[in-house]
Amino acid sequence: MNRFLIPLLFVVTLASCQNSKEEIYVALEKFDNSLDSLIVGKVYDKPKMLVFQDDTLRGNPKGINQTCYQIIGNDSIKVDANGHVYKFRADQLVLNASENFLGEKFVQKFIYFKDKIDNKLIDELRKIKSDTVYFGCLNKYDEMGNIVKKVTNSTWKEIQKDRTVAINENRRLEVYKYNSDNTKTTWRKEYFNKQYDVDSLKNTAVEKFTTSKSNVWNEDKQNYSYKRDKSGNWIVKKSNRKESPDVYYREIIY
Repeated sequence: MNRFLIPLLFVVTLASCQNSKEEIYVALEKFDNSLDSLIVGKVYDKPKMLVFQDDTLRGNPKGINQTCYQIIGNDSIKVDANGHVYKFRADQLVLNASENFLGEKFVQKFIYFKDKIDNKLIDELRKIKSDTVYFGCLNKYDEMGNIVKKVTNSTWKEIQKDRTVAINENRRLEVYKYNSDNTKTTWRKEYFNKQYDVDSLKNTAVEKFTTSKSNVWNEDKQNYSYKRDKSGNWIVKKSNRKESPDVYYREIIY
């Protein structure tokens, strides 16, 4: 074989192994629908209540301005990384603005789709150079308003050894079943921190586990005390620990 053809054949073979964008989009749709057979009963596109951070928010709030302070001795120190601006629309979170512990500000926008996530649209939005992180979301609910299916897609920037930045994908699919003993069974498929590939999407394993339906919120009550507004939503949340407790304050916009 001509020695000049060997590098060329290698390049052609390597290129043929890479999936096109359209192939990836088809594989993503199959991934998102791969657990649908586990859902029993009729499903709905919109929630009947705003459930936020394992708590049902009452009074149809439009937004929350949250600040956090840490009490050290007689001093109260503001922790900007634990402060957030949240905005809601149609009983769903659509925006979260805050900053990280390095003082870098960021904005997260959540875009909800009815039947399937428009991955091409999300890709186009992410090409815009800004401090905004876009989440593609697809939720389904039962007749009681409980979420029975949740798909969330986001990206993660990872610094490589050669100091280049790789944009990896995070995608989580969860299907829920609510049991008569107040437990919730979850089936989860998670594609975490890597670039999309048709074969790996197809072969993503399913994790199954059962938890108390209100497990997280009950544990939270054990660790914090609360002051609530007239709608029943908490506006002050204070840690019960004796040393350097955190105190969260919320201004809720109705």
